[in-house]
Amino acid sequence: MPGKTRAGNQSHPEDTPSAISAIFDQVQNASANHQKNIVALHKIFVDLAKLREKTKNGDTILIGEKQFEQAIFYLLLRLLESKKGASGNRVVKFFGGFMRYINDKAGQDPVDEEDIDDNNVAYTPAARFTERLLDKLLLRGLNAKEKMVRYRTIQLCSELVFNLGEIENKIYYDLRGGLLARMDDKEQSIRSQAAIALCKFYGLDDPAELEENHLRPLSDVLFESLTYDTQAEVRRAILVNLPVNKTTIPLILKRARDIDATTRKLAYTVLEKNVTVGDVEEQSIGFAHPRALSIEQRELIIRNGLGDRDENVRTAAVKLIEKWVETANMSAHVQDGGDIHQEELGLVGLLKMFDLRADKIVADAIIRIFESNPHIIDGITFSDAYWSTLTPESAFLARTSVEFYESRKDDTRLEAILPVVTSFAFRLQENFNILVDGVRSLDQIMSVLDDEARVLRQDQLDNQEFVVMEMLKIAISLDYGDEIGRRKMDSLIRDMLTHDFLPEELVAPCMEVLSRLADSERDLIRVVAIEIVQALRDPGDNEDEDTQQDMDPETSFGSPGPTPSQTRTAPKRREDMLEAERAHADKIDKRCLCICESMLERVNGTLENNSSLDGIVKELVYPAVQNKDGDSRELGFKCLGLISLISRNIANMALAFFIKQMKIEQNPEGLKIIIMQAVFDILMKYGQGIMVEPHSTAAWVGHFTELLKREGTSEEFRAVLCMGLAKLALPGLIVDAKVMQLLLVDYLSPQNAHNQKLKQCLSFFFQAYCASSIHNQEIISSLFISVFCELCEINSKLDDNDDDEMVSMTQITSMFLDWTHPNKLYTDKSNEQESAYKNSCLHFNIARDIVKELLHSDSNLLKVHKKILCQQLPKLYLPDDADENTVRYVNLLLDKVSSCRPLSDAVSKNAFAKFQNSFAKKYEKQLEGLSAEEYLSHEKHQAEAQFLNDIIPLEKDSVPTMKRGRKRRSGSVTSSAAEDEPSTSKKNTRNLKAKVKRARLSTSDNASDDSSSSEGDDETEQGSRPASRRSSVAPTRTMAKRHATRRPPIEDIADSEEEDEVTPRNVRPPPTLNVGGNTENGHVSQVAVNNHIEGDSEEEDEVSGLLADL
Repeated sequence: MPGKTRAGNQSHPEDTPSAISAIFDQVQNASANHQKNIVALHKIFVDLAKLREKTKNGDTILIGEKQFEQAIFYLLLRLLESKKGASGNRVVKFFGGFMRYINDKAGQDPVDEEDIDDNNVAYTPAARFTERLLDKLLLRGLNAKEKMVRYRTIQLCSELVFNLGEIENKIYYDLRGGLLARMDDKEQSIRSQAAIALCKFYGLDDPAELEENHLRPLSDVLFESLTYDTQAEVRRAILVNLPVNKTTIPLILKRARDIDATTRKLAYTVLEKNVTVGDVEEQSIGFAHPRALSIEQRELIIRNGLGDRDENVRTAAVKLIEKWVETANMSAHVQDGGDIHQEELGLVGLLKMFDLRADKIVADAIIRIFESNPHIIDGITFSDAYWSTLTPESAFLARTSVEFYESRKDDTRLEAILPVVTSFAFRLQENFNILVDGVRSLDQIMSVLDDEARVLRQDQLDNQEFVVMEMLKIAISLDYGDEIGRRKMDSLIRDMLTHDFLPEELVAPCMEVLSRLADSERDLIRVVAIEIVQALRDPGDNEDEDTQQDMDPETSFGSPGPTPSQTRTAPKRREDMLEAERAHADKIDKRCLCICESMLERVNGTLENNSSLDGIVKELVYPAVQNKDGDSRELGFKCLGLISLISRNIANMALAFFIKQMKIEQNPEGLKIIIMQAVFDILMKYGQGIMVEPHSTAAWVGHFTELLKREGTSEEFRAVLCMGLAKLALPGLIVDAKVMQLLLVDYLSPQNAHNQKLKQCLSFFFQAYCASSIHNQEIISSLFISVFCELCEINSKLDDNDDDEMVSMTQITSMFLDWTHPNKLYTDKSNEQESAYKNSCLHFNIARDIVKELLHSDSNLLKVHKKILCQQLPKLYLPDDADENTVRYVNLLLDKVSSCRPLSDAVSKNAFAKFQNSFAKKYEKQLEGLSAEEYLSHEKHQAEAQFLNDIIPLEKDSVPTMKRGRKRRSGSVTSSAAEDEPSTSKKNTRNLKAKVKRARLSTSDNASDDSSSSEGDDETEQGSRPASRRSSVAPTRTMAKRHATRRPPIEDIADSEEEDEVTPRNVRPPPTLNVGGNTENGHVSQVAVNNHIEGDSEEEDEVSGLLADL
């Protein structure tokens, strides 16, 4: 045999294990020496790779590589058994860096001729070592029984995934399959490491190969775990390592609403890192750049981020928005000598990407940017050139800056950025004239424009209207100490309100400025009611309409215009008008109603002190309410509701009218909502003082109950109704148990599962309602059983597809117990509620109601619902000082359940027995002395005695009995010898159970089916068992779709009629243990026998009785 080849400077093979061990000892203590040891270990690897041996046949034996492999595998096996800690993590990091280093060097160094195959493909020592490492060690470790071995293996895989170099296709799919299997591991740390490794494989799947091999796409598994995994650690691992692209951006945005605050913060951090890509010198737009996102996604990021309850999440969202500002104009530069700075360019460029009219959240985002980086707003110069060339974005930025300085009360800076009133009024008038000219010209050429041109012109008008609106909002903050400027602005606002082409959206801002200019509230009402409204309804005909409407910026603002009395003529009656004149009159009335509505929203005085409003009520509001036109009628009802808030006499008459209108089915839904809002505002304003005959509190309760029971109403109407009732119930204006029961059913019913407005309101209301008063808790606790039974009936009628829309009954009972717990009651130490907290008997009464429901023979509750009630009994709060008579009564009820209505499943029995024992122990003193017969014979307790006497016990044969001691193994041929040889029977039983437990590790479908069928009604006895230590199968979770699907409900096999019969529920032939092979009746597996042996005692007794009869 030829000798070994070795270079002069190569390492000795016998020193290899010790040298490698020394390197691993160093790297586990510190990370600073990793690079040095990587180079040293690579030198050992290269030297040993040259040690080869030729056989007689000419084959090459890689002796050195084998020695290196054995030494490394020995140390890695030691690593796999190590516990979690910094030392093991350092070794994993080091080995990952070593694998990356040898694969990189293999691509750079020249390839030996012996490593090139016949197809001229290089198969380097690094590639051979990588494949053997995966095949012989890591792939086997993925399915290890010990969780630490699986964790370290998956940790190594996540480090090596990107450093594997070229591997065979089979090894890739084996590794991919092993990692996918670990995504269902029961350990969250293993799932998170598997997710990290799979994220590095994202995008490498070939759709054709997946379809050919019938494999599931990798993206589906990662997206599902990112959405549904129960552990936040796993979701965060995927969120950080998943590549950001157009497909993954929507999933990342969903994590901005995650239940875990750290995950929400991480979502914004990931987006911030992907705003730009590339180096600093050559940056380009990333997938998280605002230009790459849709406007809905941009608004969603700002709304969710700035509205988050956690301060750290809000800070991360602000940092993302600041990054957007910096990169909004990546190609723009500061103009030399110009007035536009980079900060202004970035803000204006960012604002162009949002719909500034849609939501207030954009203004909040800009203010948060100003708070975090004041230098941004300090870099903006509001010069005359800025105010002369306003765009929607610059006007919005100016208004936001004014609000920011007003909130900080920085009058010095506010005075510096705001222009003088006179100059601002002229600029406002100029922009309004541009808007009017645009509206007039669009009306003239609308018929000749195509759709695209019409949309373009309309967008231009919308932008100009937005500029005027922002200027009106800025005008509220101006300093009107200058009388000349104040008069000019006052005249301008009045002319704008009386102009035919004033958009409806500008009425409210104009009225806000007018109220700022008015000397008092009375002066505002006079100006609106006498001057503006009369000028609109009776403009006069002494001047041409166009001449009156056009406003010249050079017009003298000091000269008074003609008063309405000088130009007023007698108005025409509606019957004498032509159709065009009636349409114009309706348009004017709508404008007047809109102005009056805006004015009434700002009035706090009474109608009696403002006689100017009498004419508006009689001539404008009342006719509008009776008008057939829908828009005018809605405005009339709004104004009538607002007037009712300042006049109690009108409120009394309006309530009767509103009640009548609510009962008219033909009224549109929008009008009903307006009426409902007006009714609740009036009741909240005047309280119970206005609830007198014929509209007493009981009458109102009847009206609201009828509306709550009405079906077919819209979500908006139902939300307004429930919110109004919540407002009335919280201060105690309406106290009625029936209304509260209907609100509870509406809150928990699946019909309103998607009515988020209703659910959010009632969610806060019930917590605040129960915490405010012990009387409110008593009302809720008294409704527990009735609401629970009603919801159980609704739940039983749901289809499988609708089951997810309703809250589980367990959660519902937990909410009731939380609301009525004395700990949730707001108590003041100086208040009498402190003693009420200690002696609260609310849960005591709930326990009594639950036990009485279990005793009712006509109860419609299913067995699963009764089990939920029993499970809540041990969670109830029992006071120390309870009424002695009530304690005795509840104790008698508990005894009646055990004797007359025994529970059938083990979970209910255990929970009920636990509560009964704790009850008897807690009230041991109260239960002493008086016997049950003496208690029931008392005159005060005849009602309780009658209830207990009416309970008819179940027949003896139908009452399941619980036998203590050894369980019988019915149906087994070995049971015949159990009585003669007890010791042998016990030994055989232990051996049989041991065999059966080992058989349960099998993944056979037949075994799992038999196991599930023998569990019966007891869901907890036959739970999942830990795997045998001899098994090499890794434990996994059964969570193919976590949180996405529900387990189908377990139905009772036998109904009430079948339970009265003597025949057992299991009518199958008794199973026998086949030792020698198949019998005539068929082969019965060990798993089936074991399940029959370990079933509940009720089924065993029934089968044993059947065998005895036979």
